[in-house]
Amino acid sequence: MFIKDENYFKIKEFERNNITAFFTRKSFFERNTLKDLLPKNKIFISAYQKHTDVVKDISKTENRDYFEGVDGFITKRDDVVLVTKHADCLPIFFYDKKEKVIGMVHSGWKGSFQEIGLKTLNLMEKNYNSLRKNIIIGLGIGISCEKYEVGDEFYENFKSKFSYEIIKKSFKSYDGRKHFDNCEFNKLNFISNGILKKNIIVSKECTFEGDFFSFRRDKNKERNYAVIYFNKKSLVI
Repeated sequence: MFIKDENYFKIKEFERNNITAFFTRKSFFERNTLKDLLPKNKIFISAYQKHTDVVKDISKTENRDYFEGVDGFITKRDDVVLVTKHADCLPIFFYDKKEKVIGMVHSGWKGSFQEIGLKTLNLMEKNYNSLRKNIIIGLGIGISCEKYEVGDEFYENFKSKFSYEIIKKSFKSYDGRKHFDNCEFNKLNFISNGILKKNIIVSKECTFEGDFFSFRRDKNKERNYAVIYFNKKSLVI
């Protein structure tokens, strides 16, 4: 469950495992900067995102804190903070409650089409022996289906790649125009690829309508931040 706070929306299920996971609100930046929210003794990991499907493992041997052309991170390190930037694109939070791995991904329609979420799971499996039954995923906050109008070519591209069941539930029609539900698409794609439905937390907030920066609405460079990090040794639930 996403819980509203003065500065951000945090994910309750992650908090129970001593994982801080949150998405900033627009009003927060009227008074503060992101670093005001972050622990002073941790390394701030971020990237110049390019709507890719590239996910970086911040391993013990990694000594950089900024990456170009990367749209997601995973790590077991408790000395780092993973950060991605969003303005309607979907943030995806990951936590393997057994192997103690966290992840953070920026998934706009390009990332979703390229299945950056599944590539994150694959990397967690490859590098840390994660099992999908043990992974909790938080989806949101992004633009809602009602505010995300798309064209016929967009629809046909997704239709040619993904199953009928996923497409049927991910696209809706409003006043004869097609709209895309990025959150629902990722939820269904995760479930069809081994993530337990009970382990997926979904936000009902919308960046276009809520207290968030929205590129479709504002047409500027302001961004919301999605953040995840270990508080201390986490517990299995």
